[in-house]
Order: sequence, then structure tokens, then C-alpha cells
Amino acid sequence: MLGLLAGSAHAAPAAPPSPSGAPAPAPAPTRVPAQTPPPPPKASPTPTPTPTPTPKATPKPAPKATIPAKPKPAAAKGRTTDTPARRQISGGPSSEDVMLGPDTAELRALHAAERELFPIALPAAGGAELPYPLAATSEAPRVHATGLPPVPVSGPPPGSEGGRDLSWLGKLELPDVPVRWDARLVRYLEFFKDDPRGRAMLSVWLRRSGRYKDQLKKVLRRKGVPEDLVWLAMIESGFEPTARSPVGALGIWQFMPDTGRAYGLPQDRWADQRLNVTQATEAAADFLGDLHRRFGSWDLAIAAYNMGYGGILSVVRRYNTNDFWTLSRLEGALPWETTLYVPKILAAAIVAKNPAVFGFAELVPDAPVEADEVSVPAGVALSVVASAAGCTVKEVEALNPELRASRTPPPPPQAPQPPPASGTTASPTPAADYAVRVPSGKGAACTASLAKSKKDVLEKYVVRFGETLEQIAKDRHVTTQKLVELNGVAQNEIVRGGATLLVPKVDPPKPAPGAPAPKTPEAGALAATLAQLPSAPIPANGALVVTVPTDVFVYPDRRRVFYRVVGGDTLPQIAGAFHVSVDELRRWNELDPAARLLEGMTLQLFVREDADLSQAVHLESQDVRVVAVGSEEFFAYHEGLKGKKRITVAAKKGETLEAIGRKHGVSPGMMERINHRPRAQALKDGDTVALYVAQNGPAGSSSSSGPFVATLPSASNAPLPSGPLPSGPLPDLLPRVVP
Repeated sequence: MLGLLAGSAHAAPAAPPSPSGAPAPAPAPTRVPAQTPPPPPKASPTPTPTPTPTPKATPKPAPKATIPAKPKPAAAKGRTTDTPARRQISGGPSSEDVMLGPDTAELRALHAAERELFPIALPAAGGAELPYPLAATSEAPRVHATGLPPVPVSGPPPGSEGGRDLSWLGKLELPDVPVRWDARLVRYLEFFKDDPRGRAMLSVWLRRSGRYKDQLKKVLRRKGVPEDLVWLAMIESGFEPTARSPVGALGIWQFMPDTGRAYGLPQDRWADQRLNVTQATEAAADFLGDLHRRFGSWDLAIAAYNMGYGGILSVVRRYNTNDFWTLSRLEGALPWETTLYVPKILAAAIVAKNPAVFGFAELVPDAPVEADEVSVPAGVALSVVASAAGCTVKEVEALNPELRASRTPPPPPQAPQPPPASGTTASPTPAADYAVRVPSGKGAACTASLAKSKKDVLEKYVVRFGETLEQIAKDRHVTTQKLVELNGVAQNEIVRGGATLLVPKVDPPKPAPGAPAPKTPEAGALAATLAQLPSAPIPANGALVVTVPTDVFVYPDRRRVFYRVVGGDTLPQIAGAFHVSVDELRRWNELDPAARLLEGMTLQLFVREDADLSQAVHLESQDVRVVAVGSEEFFAYHEGLKGKKRITVAAKKGETLEAIGRKHGVSPGMMERINHRPRAQALKDGDTVALYVAQNGPAGSSSSSGPFVATLPSASNAPLPSGPLPSGPLPDLLPRVVP
């Protein structure tokens, strides 16, 4: 798998970084009482991916290349699960959804065979190498000005080794990358030549290579990278453009997300360009070229593609050698997978150069995948493109696997352009169209048909953190379903802050003269939510009622705001959006960092006065009515929603919760739930017992009559501004310490 720029693709995921722009911890606030932070959460184990079988190619070539379909999760044998119900329970994609298992059947078979081919640790350096020098092509230029040792001259291979006839090695044409006759390389060659498993998997790969090989080689040649590194893509993905690894690598070149972004392969809800064969090949050629410039050796460059260049750097410095084959035999130097990765790719390149020697002379590759590119405006469904081209939607989707929403994406953000010089006109804005691939020969008809179709006037909209589709649809005067259709939003998909949507272009309404300023969208949306609650007493000012912990936090240089959680939010995301730390957010709201935040929770945050919150949906203090958990106001509001009130009574000696509850019409289970005592436990005389009774029920010794309304007592648990600090005492008036 393709490693990250500075580390291995198989390393454990690092802890989330601190939010960008988060301020340094503020001076400790006034707080009563103190609270002990909970222990940090334990790391969750990485789930084992469910393998996804890949259909094998037909033995005879078809007139047209077969485009592989996107992998689907494999169903467990003997049982059928309710996928929608599982997604409802998990609050998003189920565990099966996130364990697609991308490896092809051939790659899984090769990994299993490697455990048999290389069952034990290899001996120390020098013990497993065949007794002849590495073979390099005589045509390749030999560079002597880099400070690296020159490549040894090729030598003829011996006729036998260890009792095995290796005379056939002398007939091999070598690839355009240096080859060292290592024992592991020879073992791979024998596996691909003589083992039925190796021949079967290589037959599938070589046949499938016909779809993309020439296209990939053309890019590598133009970038100055050895053409035979095209077989690296075969070992990575089996030439499957939609292959996905358990660690997150994706595409025909298996780019990890961060490495892909660094090499111009953006990923968002609209498109993942790692799945674009052309662009991914351009990026892979650049990446391999950069690695070769870093290490000066194609062996180390290939190893770094698998392990990560940061890992190779540290190993070279630790063991003080820049020879891959030496490092591959030193204890603790390279991962087992990386020690096999380089000889495996070299073996694949040698086999491809010598099909007759390995018995593949009669194998006919699949026809190349050919397509016409059509310029399509943003937001057009692939079904519309398919209809215009006169083909099926599956054909268009297979040619454009990077389009995740089955629609053309919005244009990327443009870099700011300098103003035109005096007397000149500004250059035109680059076209916002997307190049969609359609079956070869259908491009002209598709373009003509799309030109006649009606186009919606759309514009880009960047979703603010915490904003919902319902809020955006209301502001744009369209239905939520229309937004879903325009943007290809999948069922149960969570559109997060920062995502780009296409929305209908509308002119902002002009306020009538003398009309009051409209409410903020946040306050209006939350007030509407309150109005939908049955029997919910809404305060007169329409403020949202928010429950907060009993602890009081006072900061002289911060203001309190509130954020309503939407599905899928995490503490690091919220902390980053509001420029606070995760620990502060947890303490302010008494949250368990290991538990998920549930939609509808409202969190309080104390942000700096100059914090930029323009891209986060939030409520200011004046839009919220705060009640402290467990206070009289808390019970008055929440029990009032159910037409009840909280009362307390004094128990008589020997009474039980069950008996008291029976008098007031409260079930024994509810009495236990309220008072945290067994229902049959004998009470002492004067023990206080709480009950929730109907509004018109009997009053106890302490009650809160009537539903919760806006006119709450002035005393509140809301944090109060500290105001200016008093002047310090004069030094002369301080008490003197007598020694």
C-alpha cells in the first residue's frame, strides 16, 4: 500500500492534532466546585475488512473492454442483515459499510502464497543472495556525479543454484529498472512460472493490464519515469481503478488521502480524484520521481512508495546503509511486507517483458479502455449525461469512478487574480465545466444534446459548521428534497461544515422601510424547532432553553456562545470550529470524550471576544435561556412539557417509596428512578421524597406550580461577567511578617 509522505501506510493512526488556530489555554476560570477530568479513552481496535471478490476476466478478448464495477460489501454466509436498520442504529454508515475490503481475489491469493514462499526470517546480509552481481541494462545511462557508487556491470547468470536449474534466467529480457538477482526475486519468478496459483493470478492481471497499460506507460514516459514501473500499479491494485485497502489507500495506484492531496488529487463528497486513472497516474509518476530524486535508487524509491519516505529515511540513518537489499536482511530494519514488495514488482516487470518464457505468449490482453471527454456544467446528473450520449448510466459511472455523488462537481476555488493593468481587460474566468468521459464515439452527440437541455442557474455554497440542509433550503426558498437532488446527497449522508453544495441562485430579499431587523438564521431555526414540540411552553422571547452543568465558569476576556449538535459531530471538530481546546469543551459540558455526541444536544462554549465564528452556526447568549441541571427551573420546564410538576413530601417512619407513590399516582419504578432508593425500603421519619405529579395534583411541602415560563427568578446559574478588577491594596497597608 502506498505510504504516507512521512510515514508508513500501516502505522497506527496518530492522535488527532490540535485544532488549527486554537488559543493557548486561558488562565484558570473561577469555578465552583472543582471537577476531576475523566481518564482518556482507550484506542478502538482496527476492524478486519470484509474481502470483496473481483470477477475474473473472460478467457477470450471481448470487442470492448469490460469496465469493473465498484466493489460491494460481501454479505455474511447464513444470515441476512437489515442494512437500513443497522445504519439507523449506528447513526451513519454501519460497520459493514466501512469495511468494504478492497483487495482483489488475486491480491489476496498472492498474500496467502507469500506466507508459504517466505515462511521464516531470511538469514543475515549476504546469505540469501545468489553468487552473481546485480544485472543492470547496458543501455541505461550511468551517472557518476551524484556521490553514489556506480551500478555494477551486468554479469551472466549461473546455470544452477542449490540444485535447481536456473539456466532459463539467461534468456530473460530485463526491464528498464536495475535488477539484483536476489533469492526472493528468483523465488517469485519461479512462483509465477511453475506454481498454478501464480500462473492463474498473473493470467488475470496480464489480461486486465490491456485496459490501462498503454495509457499508464505514456504518462510515465512523458514524466521521465521508467515505463516498467507500470507493474507497480498491478501489484498495488491488480489494475482495478476502484481498489481500496483496509488502511484507506484508494485507486489504481493506491494513494493514501494525505499523499493524494499533496500530489493534486483532492477528495471531497463530490469526487475522489484518486479514482481518476489519468490524474492518479500523473501523481504517481511525480511521486516516484520525487522519491528517486530523494534516494537516488529505484529500489529505495519503490520501497518508500510502500513504507513511506519518512520510514526509509529513518532506517537508512539508523543502519547507516543506503542499500535496499542489505536493509531488507537486517533485523528490525524494514517491515516484512516491504522486504517482499521490491522483488515482487521486479519479478512482475520481468514476467511482462518475457511472456513466452513464462508461458503467457498466447494470452490476449483486454482491449484498451477508450472514451471521449465531454465538457459538462456543474451539478448535472450522470443519468442526464448517459441519456444525452445514448448509453447506460453504469457505463458512464464506470468511466468516471471518481464522481462519488453521480453528478458533476462544483468548480474548484480559483486563486485570486491581480487587477488588470490600466487600459486592459481582465482575463476570462476559467470554465466551471467538468470533463466527463463517455464511451468512445459518443462524445459529439452527447455535447450536442446537452447544449439543448435546460440548465438551472446554480451557484456554489460553502456549508457552515453546524448548518443543516433544512436551514439552507429555507434560506434558498427550495425544498430539502431539491437540494438533495441537486447535490446527489445519499441516504444517511451527513453534509458537514466546509462542504461545497450547489444551490439555486436567489437575490437577497430587500427589507421594507422601517421594518425590524430579521432574526439570525440560527435563532429562527431553533425557535421553529421549539414550536414543533407538543405542549412545549415557549418562553415569551422565543429563546431556546439550554441545560448546563451546575459549575459556573467566568472568564474576563471571553463570551459565551452555544452550539447545537448535528449528526456526526465530534469534539475535535467542534473545538476546531470555535477555536477552543477539546479539554475545555469537555469540561464546560461534562462530556465523556469516548462517547458520541448525539444530535440535538446544545453545548456551551466560552470563546475569545475576537474569535471569528462566521463559518460556524451558533447562538449568542441573548438567544438562549439557561437553566442549571437539577435546579427548580430545570424541573419546572422539563416536567412542564409533560403536564407535570415536581413536589417533595416528608415521609413518615416506616413508609416506603411504593406506598407514597401509590398515594400520588406514581409507579414504583418511577419512584425508584426519581429517588434512587429501593421501593420497599423503610424510610425514616422526615425523609424527603420527590415525586412528579400532574399539574392539578396535590401540592407538597415544596413545589413549583405551573409550567415553565419566561419570567424566571432573577437568580440564575448563568455565568456573570466579572467586571473590572478592583484596585490592588497599597503596599504600606499590607500586614508585616515578623521574623
